[in-house]
Amino acid sequence: METKTLKMSFLAQTTDVNYHGNVHGGKVMKWIDEVGYALAVRFSGKNCVTKFVDDIEFLEPIHIGDLVKLSAEIVKVGNSSLRIQVEVRSENLIEINQKKNCVCDIVFVAIDKNGKKTTIK
Repeated sequence: METKTLKMSFLAQTTDVNYHGNVHGGKVMKWIDEVGYALAVRFSGKNCVTKFVDDIEFLEPIHIGDLVKLSAEIVKVGNSSLRIQVEVRSENLIEINQKKNCVCDIVFVAIDKNGKKTTIK
């Protein structure tokens, strides 16, 4: 049975942040792309590429040492594409407070070995 969800977690590193101690938005976008890619490939059984990111909204900053948790869920399956909703949350492990940091939808397209669009399973 194929799964339609995937979760990833890790600690925010010093190399992830700007001069104010907040994780760069571009780094968060990279993480979103990575968790979405992993879910798209696992579900489709094909290599996938990002088609577009829709309605990304940054809500709260992520800080050095925060536990970052990404949750991805497939919300729509097309002939050759997948729409995946990703939520990014973080937790300060000392203060034990959790925040919702970012939400967005990302669309991946399955491709064949020649890089051409192909059908999903």
